[in-house]
Amino acid sequence: MTTKTKNQYTVDQLQQLVHKICHFRQISLNHFKFGPKKYTQHQFVALLVLFAKSGKSTRKFVESLYESRWPEWLKLKEIPCKSSIHNHFSRIGLTMVRFLNKFALQERRAKRLAVDSTGIDANHSSKHYEKRIGREHRKYLKLSILGQVEKPYLIEDFACELSHISDVKQAKPLIQRIRKNRIVFADKAYDCNWLMEMCEGKGSELYCPIRKSSRNRPRGRLRRKLFDNFDKDFYHKGRNPIELMMFLLKHQGLVIRAKKVHNQIKEMAWKILAYNLERMARALRLLLRVIRLWTAPNNPKP
Repeated sequence: MTTKTKNQYTVDQLQQLVHKICHFRQISLNHFKFGPKKYTQHQFVALLVLFAKSGKSTRKFVESLYESRWPEWLKLKEIPCKSSIHNHFSRIGLTMVRFLNKFALQERRAKRLAVDSTGIDANHSSKHYEKRIGREHRKYLKLSILGQVEKPYLIEDFACELSHISDVKQAKPLIQRIRKNRIVFADKAYDCNWLMEMCEGKGSELYCPIRKSSRNRPRGRLRRKLFDNFDKDFYHKGRNPIELMMFLLKHQGLVIRAKKVHNQIKEMAWKILAYNLERMARALRLLLRVIRLWTAPNNPKP
């Protein structure tokens, strides 16, 4: 498959998502009623998704647009400057980005989920230089994701903040937002009775191994129930995909370039949305390839 065809599926899916979410949220085509109408808000949403996926600085991203066909595919009258992209990035709130991600996954809900956390370095200064001048390194961004354990491994929800918060406390808003009849796989760090009770109150189940202690049986009704009926094979099948999702999210270099904390969290949200779009586009290309093989005249159906 050529590069043009590969990108074209991403364009179609990106444009469909942007138009659906903008019409559903009743976002006006232009932000200013009496201002210049060079670009639409729909085009800026698409550009911000591409900007998050590129991992480049704003200036280098704008320079790369001159060498790509994205301005033609997005029907841009002219390529915006870096200040226009930055202003629109500041204008769109984190709630809107979360709704974008939720709307993109509304037809891909899974019964089995997994939760995990990691640290994201949002400071670009040299570690060697910081050691030489005796400056204390800044805190890491703490990211927790709630992902689907079935292919194409999409991220349903996330929580991100600049603090050394425990995994259990950061998982609390994720558990509060899940739907009924879900199984959430987690590691030993999430072995907490009140978190299990919260998950049970939502009509779901938190499935994690129980930490070892000097007691023969753990405390807590749900912890004892899980301790007696724990299945290692079932746990590993649901827990291992979250490690793959972390690798897919970070293997190309997860770079956070914003300086302010709320912009860093918002940039992380755009990157998760770009990750989900890319995974859905890959699944769509694979489906189209299988359909093309089945419908070929020389290839009988299996």
